Amino acid sequence: MIGKILNTEPLTGRRATKPELLSRIDPVALVHIAAHGVPGTGEIILSPNLTSLSESFLLTMKDILNSKLRARLVVWSCCHSGRGEVKAEGVVGIARAFLGAGARSVVVTLWAVDAKATKEFMKHFYKQLSEGQCVSKCLHQAMKNLRKSDDFKDLKCWAPFVLVGDDVKMNFSKIRWEYNLTQNYFKKLRQAERANCSTYRYFFMLCDLSEA
Repeated sequence: MIGKILNTEPLTGRRATKPELLSRIDPVALVHIAAHGVPGTGEIILSPNLTSLSESFLLTMKDILNSKLRARLVVWSCCHSGRGEVKAEGVVGIARAFLGAGARSVVVTLWAVDAKATKEFMKHFYKQLSEGQCVSKCLHQAMKNLRKSDDFKDLKCWAPFVLVGDDVKMNFSKIRWEYNLTQNYFKKLRQAERANCSTYRYFFMLCDLSEA
């Protein structure tokens, strides 16, 4: 559903392993993860890697902090993703790890969420986000829609989602253009390095001019 709204192919099922996620997560502007969260820590259970059964399938704070994220928004559609260890500086968990790794904004849950209610919530949330609304307004509108519904009006269905970090907006057209430009730059750079020539200098200048 979310993939259709955002016009992108999701990583699902057995493909959603920890190595695959970590290999893709750094350059993207929006990260959405729907999985099971560990109560108490908020760490995320991903699909086991069948080619290496000894490898952990638990996404930890350390894994996130070792990443170099460029994400404007991370959405954790998982149970307990807002949980963590309570310290003097606040709750230290997976949400803070994402902010520490470079994400500007993180949406997390405070308790176990109902799958059907979450699907309905995210449908309204991403509809508003794709129309250019800021994250706080998207959350507010999604909560409002669920409160008005017959099936999901209970507080436990619409209230677990909270925003941590900046109240960002997502310009998907601009983000796709910037992402494609970046990928094209690195492709040209690799080609230039293989050819052992100075093409990359020209291409880097072209990128600078096109961004000006």
